[in-house]
Amino acid sequence: MNGQPAYRNIGQNVDLNHDALGGDSLERLMMKDALRAVKDNQYDFDAWTRLLKIVEKVNDEKASRDAYDGFLRRYPYCYGYWKKYADFERNNKHYEKCLTVYERGLEAIPLSVDLWLSYIAYVKEIAQGQRQATAKIRDVYTRALEACGLEFRSDKLWVEFIDWEISNGEFDKAMILFDVLISTPIALFASHFEKFKQFVNSQEPDRILTSEEYNAITDLIYPKIKDSLDGEPLFFMEEYEDDSIPIDGENIEEVQPKTVRRRKHNEHALKAFREEIINRKHQLYLENEREVSIRWVYENAIKRPYFHVKPLERDQLRNWYSYLDFEIRTGKKTRILFLFERCMIACANYEEMWIKYANYLEQLEDLASARAIYKRATGIHCPRKPGIHLAYSAFEEKLGDIETSEAILTEFDRRHPDYISIHLRLISIERRKANKNGNPDYSSLVAKYERLIQDSPSKKVASFWALKLARFHTRFRHDRKLAKKVLKEAISKDKDNVQLYLQLVDLAYSSSHSRDSEIIAAFDTAVDSKDLGLEERYQFSLRKMEFLEEMSGDISRLHQHIEKHLALEKTFDTPPQMTIFHGKRVPLFKETLPQQLVDQKHLKEEEPPEKRPKTEIMD
Repeated sequence: MNGQPAYRNIGQNVDLNHDALGGDSLERLMMKDALRAVKDNQYDFDAWTRLLKIVEKVNDEKASRDAYDGFLRRYPYCYGYWKKYADFERNNKHYEKCLTVYERGLEAIPLSVDLWLSYIAYVKEIAQGQRQATAKIRDVYTRALEACGLEFRSDKLWVEFIDWEISNGEFDKAMILFDVLISTPIALFASHFEKFKQFVNSQEPDRILTSEEYNAITDLIYPKIKDSLDGEPLFFMEEYEDDSIPIDGENIEEVQPKTVRRRKHNEHALKAFREEIINRKHQLYLENEREVSIRWVYENAIKRPYFHVKPLERDQLRNWYSYLDFEIRTGKKTRILFLFERCMIACANYEEMWIKYANYLEQLEDLASARAIYKRATGIHCPRKPGIHLAYSAFEEKLGDIETSEAILTEFDRRHPDYISIHLRLISIERRKANKNGNPDYSSLVAKYERLIQDSPSKKVASFWALKLARFHTRFRHDRKLAKKVLKEAISKDKDNVQLYLQLVDLAYSSSHSRDSEIIAAFDTAVDSKDLGLEERYQFSLRKMEFLEEMSGDISRLHQHIEKHLALEKTFDTPPQMTIFHGKRVPLFKETLPQQLVDQKHLKEEEPPEKRPKTEIMD
């Protein structure tokens, strides 16, 4: 389930050697333009798709492979492009490379029913005439069911596998598949049971039952039909010549027809056998019907089960949240993990979903799998988003790996500098390390705050860091005079900043002796209130997040509050102006300075364009 390609070098370029393309045809000129667009922005989805359309028309194998590899490294959930890549290799008669592409694609997105069916069709094609062809094909079908047989719309895969076994005369194997299918909640469950009944009514019972099942049913039905048999046996043996064509590479001319003996059941016995077989499975069918019905409301609400870079509608995100919570309540781990993987395909760009997944695994104490989820999210799907990196860092810090916790954020800051949330967390990690000493020395932390104030690109940013430093002096150094000095200096440079004055007033009556538990309890009273409006509760939740980030000595409390806050955020009909992990920047007015700046870079100052710092809007 968690096996994903370890594509860590997200910044790796496609081969952009334009001269190597050669020629001056229209297609090649278009390819050069498309390559240039991809080089300028390697996360421009539309530029990539334009490039891939062009390489389909240009007979350049290396350029085509570079384009497919570059695109799928960044967007591995685009199953249709794995299929196109495989077709490209097949059309160029690179049959082993075609197999490799399919295997890579199925490792990247194992829940894709369509990709499995395409792969199976290709395996059937190349396995013709080979020895053990049947075993090879059956193995691929089995792998496919293990990977995506729980997919709600996997009906075609199940039916194709069953029909293939029947076509090979493997009726007992088809029966085994039916046994599992009847208990699997998927979309066309009712039609599958009808197909099962038709199958049973067309076969001799001994050909679809195990010997134990056959004997047990015989013992049950014989007393009931004994009188109807008029002394005749349950069955008689008939002989026939089996002249079926071998499919496993045997020489057809060398294969001689075989005489086969099989049972032919009495009419009354046959009817009784079939009724008993179907009746035994009917209860399983009814139980499965119930499982489908309670999931139908969630499944019916899923409008985009596939991956796309375009944002999902908020009701779609809420539905995924609700569906996951429902499965978690049922407690069936296999189904929960499978639904999470389905969710991640549609919601791959939403870091809160990855966090929810990792938190679930952490609650199971499956720390290795939780870490793997964080690595997939930060390495492949959300490499430019700070929220998932902050959560990953908190996860490692909570487990005591401070070095890795800092490295995650330091590397992110190197690649995507100037996110305030990253600097805040790095300072907090250093503070928590210092607090573990009996007599902590905060001089290096103060120096970092002062450097951030000094290096700020605008008054607003400098004031923001001054507020943080003043709080730090008050809370941890118990130096109210120094905190007041910091605020006074900030006010002298940013005279119309209301937040600075509010903090100065708050400092006048704040106490350094308040305990964390008392402050958190006060926040929870507001956040959990039934009388406050959603907006008020949300603001208190944000303030609690800020307190836990900056002041709490227990990373676990912060980690626990994240999921609760994200769930509250999803109850809004429209996205709130300020979020903790995603969303575009909101305009900052002179009279306000938001306290929850965890997903934003530099705050813009009203300065001439040539003096403004370079910023980057996060998708």
